[in-house]
Parts: sequence; C-alpha cells; structure tokens
Amino acid sequence: MYASLVTPEILAAAELDQYLEKGWFRLGKNLFTTSFLTFEETLFDALWLRVSLLDYQPSRSQKEILKKVSRFQIREEVFVLTDEKEELFSRYRKSVSFQPAQHLAGILPPECTIFNTRCISIYDDHRLIACGVFDEGQHAAEGIVNFFDPEYRRLSLGKALMLKKIQACKNKGMQWFYPGYVVPGYARFDYKLELSREDSEYYDRRESRWRSTRTLELKEQPLARMVAALVQLEGLMHSFGLSDFNLKRYRFYDVMLDPLYGPYDLMTTPYFIYCFPYSGGDEVLITFDVISGAYQLLLCRKMFSSSVPPEGLYYSEFLLQEHRRIFTESNPFNFVLALSKLLKRNVPEMRN
Repeated sequence: MYASLVTPEILAAAELDQYLEKGWFRLGKNLFTTSFLTFEETLFDALWLRVSLLDYQPSRSQKEILKKVSRFQIREEVFVLTDEKEELFSRYRKSVSFQPAQHLAGILPPECTIFNTRCISIYDDHRLIACGVFDEGQHAAEGIVNFFDPEYRRLSLGKALMLKKIQACKNKGMQWFYPGYVVPGYARFDYKLELSREDSEYYDRRESRWRSTRTLELKEQPLARMVAALVQLEGLMHSFGLSDFNLKRYRFYDVMLDPLYGPYDLMTTPYFIYCFPYSGGDEVLITFDVISGAYQLLLCRKMFSSSVPPEGLYYSEFLLQEHRRIFTESNPFNFVLALSKLLKRNVPEMRN
C-alpha cells in the first residue's frame, strides 16, 4: 500500500524506532506512512528523511542561528499542552501562508499518552516565544511541530528549534533524528534538506533501505516511474485499438489515512488505467506497482459512492477496493498481448 495508518494502544520506545526506520511518522494519536501528497491540486512524491547524529556538527550558518537565540532562556522539558502554548500556536498559525491544524491539540491530542513527547521551549524573560515538539524513541526521535511568535520571525526561530532538537537528541546519544518528509519539486519542505547534506538520508521504498540524499534523482522516484509506465502502456493499448482504456488520477488515493476507512483496505494507488467506463459493475483497472515494477490487471469493488462529480482526468465516482488480481506482467507489450487474448482481440506481432 502507498498510504496506511495504524493506531497502537501501546508503543515502546524501541517500537517507535522500528516504525520510523520503515518510513512511518506520527499523525496525532496515530502512525502513518504515505508515498504521495497533494498540494494545490498537484501530486508529489513524499520522501521520508532522517539525519545521522553520530557525526553531525552544525554548519557555520547554523551556528549563527543558534547564536541569535543564545540570549534567551531555552529549556528542554516534557511537553504539556497548555493555554499558553495554544495561544502561541494560534498567533503563529495566523502568520503563515500555509494552513496547519486549527489547534495544537489537533496535532498533539492530550489524551494520547503512548508517545514520549518532549519540547524545546524558548522564553524571552517569562514570555514563551517559541516551542518545538518531538517524540523520543530508544535510539531515534521524530520532530513533530515547531511554532513561534511572529514578532520574532527575524531570528529564524523555526530553524533554531530544529537545531536545538537535534542537539538535545545528539547529547543523549541518539543515532537518528527524523524531521518528517521532503517533497521534491515543492519548496516549502526544502529547509529539512539543509539540516545536514552530508548526514541526511531518504527512505527508498522500492529497495526498503535508506540512501544518501546526494543520490536523489526525481526520475527514479515512485511517481515519475508510475506515470511514465502507465503512459507508455496507454499509448501501446491505443495503438492496438483499446482506445477506451485511459489513464486516470484516483481522487481518493490517500483515503486510508482516515481512521474511519481503516477496516476496508481500500486502494491507495494515485494513478491507474480505467478499462470499462460504462460497464456499471465492478471496475477493471490497470495499475503499475513501483515496488515490483509490474503492471497489474485488477478487478475492484465499488465500496463507497462519492459526492465528488466526475472531473476531467480524475476518477472520483467511488472509493475502490481491490477484489482480485487477474494477472501481472512486467513487459508492457506482453501485458497488452495477454489482455487482448483475454478480451479475444487480435494484436500485431512484435517486430524485432
């Protein structure tokens, strides 16, 4: 699955480490993972990031940021949700161009106690001006949220909080700090890549391993590979007379991040080729699995109807669940050949 969510009742520190190592992250009282994200109606890859703390040292520019806040009182402490923090978060939220959660309690529910949640608090005299929250595991930590008083924006408090978190975790002998995801092509998250170019890694889901961000190439990432493979197959099918089989973007690829739909194991692929748009029965789709590198012909059930009207290249009529995998093939021509035999249509022989 490209998007998934779990709600553990208990979570040991070592278990949090294991989730983080596999590209999972905290979302309220849940843990989630996703390969794709949508911003402003554009789909992007979501690449999970971590920083090795063993050899990490702040850069010259980072030392300058830390120097700016050295005159303030800085505490590392257990995170407790208070009216003071909620008020500070509200002021911060109104000052940014993006839209975070309505309330801090939506990010850090007070009833959720399975995480060891701490924070870096920065005070100007007795006034709280910045707060950075993180969860500690056994050998790793995840940065959850930073917020600060917009009157102090010139001091780069968001970056200072991130650096202070890293320092605190390194001083405790932790090996990894996970700042969340980066989104290649969407600049708002690029600051995470600047934490440490030498010590940063991203999770390669295809190979189930972490790789240096210096090796990052967009054309090798899941979204580009998926779209290229499906566009190639669509063109091949159209040339063989399967003109009703068209590439669609699935509106509900991230539905499994909603706890309400957890029991239904719904589809999470963001693109597929829609085969029989007027059938009226179960949907027949072609997907490309970026993990195995293979095309799949799927029979899918319409689990929930949608109020979202059909729109251009989007499929939005139903929330779908894979019912049966009819066949799988990695070679696009062989896939079309097998599909045509299944449909009892003639396909030209491949020429060398």
